[in-house]
Amino acid sequence: MLELIATLVVDLSDQQLTVYDKNQEIVRVIPVSTGKASTPTPTGEAKVLTKYRSVTMRGRGYVAPGVPYAMCITANEMICMHGAPWQEDAGQAFGVPRSHGCVRMPTHQARWLFENTLKGTKVVIQV
Repeated sequence: MLELIATLVVDLSDQQLTVYDKNQEIVRVIPVSTGKASTPTPTGEAKVLTKYRSVTMRGRGYVAPGVPYAMCITANEMICMHGAPWQEDAGQAFGVPRSHGCVRMPTHQARWLFENTLKGTKVVIQV
C-alpha cells in the first residue's frame, strides 16, 4: 500500500532522513550518508523531479553504474537520494558524510522510499 508521503526532511547534522505524512506525523526515520565537506549536499527546499529504478551516475572522478532507487531533486540530476549497495558491501555505516553530494541510504530503505514517494514530493535539506 502506498503511504501518503508529504515531505522528506534531510538533516545534515544528524545524517537522517525523516519521512512525514500529510498530517506532519513521522512515518519513518532513515539513516543516511550525505556529502563530504569537499562535496557538500546543498541545503534548501526542492522536489523529487525524476525517479529511476536503476541509473548510472557520473561525476568528477567517478562512474557508478546500477545505482538503485534514485530520486533526483536537481534539474541536472547531480543531487539524488538513492540506495548505496557498495557502501553496504564495504561494511561502511550510514550516519557519516561519504557522498559527492547525494543522499545515500541502505538499499532496502531506498526501495521503500522509492515505492512510496511520488514525483513532486517536497524535500527539505537542512543543517
